[in-house]
Amino acid sequence: MNRFRMFMMGRYGTDQLSMALLILGMTLSFVAETFSSSIITLLSYIVFFICIYRIMSRDIALRSQENYKFLRIWSPINKTLQSKVNMLKGRKYYKYFKCPSCKQMIRAPKGKGKIAVTCPKCKNKFIKQT
Repeated sequence: MNRFRMFMMGRYGTDQLSMALLILGMTLSFVAETFSSSIITLLSYIVFFICIYRIMSRDIALRSQENYKFLRIWSPINKTLQSKVNMLKGRKYYKYFKCPSCKQMIRAPKGKGKIAVTCPKCKNKFIKQT
């Protein structure tokens, strides 16, 4: 273990972009195996090579910049996906709807009948069935 630690000293290591490339490579490998496609297999090898290159790189500043650019694109997508997952998890106890004026997503407890809802963003009041 000490040898590996010494080998990795001064190298970039893993980050979110490396993990995304690893998942993409595994997905491409699975698709290539399913459809017996040599082109997709080659593409998955290229993705794996880029992932390993990034992990073993000693140019930490450049790898950090690449990861920052990736996160600027990925963060809004991830935020949207997380909100959808949270809505799915809470659908048993909460009713979700949009404010008619500002389109803000609002959550109200289920089973309360008709309730007056005040939007926290624009303070618009409206009535909804829960």
